[in-house]
Amino acid sequence: MLDLSVLGKKGNHIVLKATKGIQFGQEIVTAQCSVNDVLKFLLIDRDVQRDIAPERVSAISKYIQSGIDGEDVFFAPMIFSSRGKGVYDEETSEFRLNMNDKLVILDGQHRIKAFEHLKNRVEAMLTQKPQDKDLMEFSDNLESFPLTIQIYSNLDLVKERQLFTDVNTKSSAVNNTLLIMYKKDDLYGEMIKEIVSNHPTISPDLFECRSKTTRSKLATAATIYVIAKTLNEGTYTRTSNSKISSQTYPVYKKSTEEFLTLLVKYTPKDALDREKYVVYSSNVMVAIAKYVFEMKKKYPNKRMEEFFKGAIYNVDWSHKNNDFRKLAAKYNNQTKKYNFGSIGRIVRTFSMYLIEKYEGARAHV
Repeated sequence: MLDLSVLGKKGNHIVLKATKGIQFGQEIVTAQCSVNDVLKFLLIDRDVQRDIAPERVSAISKYIQSGIDGEDVFFAPMIFSSRGKGVYDEETSEFRLNMNDKLVILDGQHRIKAFEHLKNRVEAMLTQKPQDKDLMEFSDNLESFPLTIQIYSNLDLVKERQLFTDVNTKSSAVNNTLLIMYKKDDLYGEMIKEIVSNHPTISPDLFECRSKTTRSKLATAATIYVIAKTLNEGTYTRTSNSKISSQTYPVYKKSTEEFLTLLVKYTPKDALDREKYVVYSSNVMVAIAKYVFEMKKKYPNKRMEEFFKGAIYNVDWSHKNNDFRKLAAKYNNQTKKYNFGSIGRIVRTFSMYLIEKYEGARAHV
């Protein structure tokens, strides 16, 4: 990786190759520099910025580490206000900062704090293992990691606050469906991509692979991800430790494909009509997966289809079913529709409801 910080030092200045333009009537300089440089001129003004959220820093740190380890990662430009610091040279297309100058960050503080967190951690590890070549290489790659920055000139405090607010309220996070479809080195993610593209009985058109939610298709890729993990491991949180491996992958994939086939087979023919039926609500499908997981654990010699015949097929999945009112589902008396909010409560109550249905039917056989 090119070490931009070495190229950018001239005497007592940080010199960045840059371009200048006008955006929304404001002068703006765009440049690329290294993490090491940003840490030198970074200033956080609490009159503009919000407090640091440690969980966001932790998540971004993992993302950065995956980039240094070879995955493709993408960062939007970090936004700064110069507050009169630095000079843009029209002839050389360079932005010069004195070594003691600071630029106020308006957007990107969690990203740069994540870099700082990783840097401090690696430096601490190097004090223990100063000759570790892998750590030294990681440290070098981290400090020279290239970042794009945008520097606004002549903003007063009011405009800085407005820019910060606009950036952070009018942007939207990438949804889980897209993250699953694009992320590498996640075996469940790879499995879901295969399933939605090549399911043996369900058309790819019935899976939503871009949007956060769906009202017209069977499920989003993000929902299939949670279903697969719940069905095969009994856990419905994407952040929990996973048991999937190259050895279990084929078994988990086959099981998930079978589950989806049986789900379509044993639910109403027009179940995609969510105005009429609740069974394809994402949390309800995860609850069904949890029910099947528990039944497979209790009755390991029974085929999965038996669990669908014994419970799923016999449930009235319409919004008219009053049983659902007892299962943490919220009922709107005006629309006469159920809403399935909290995944934890819905999965627990609905899976137990289905288990009781199955065991009750079995007791009468």
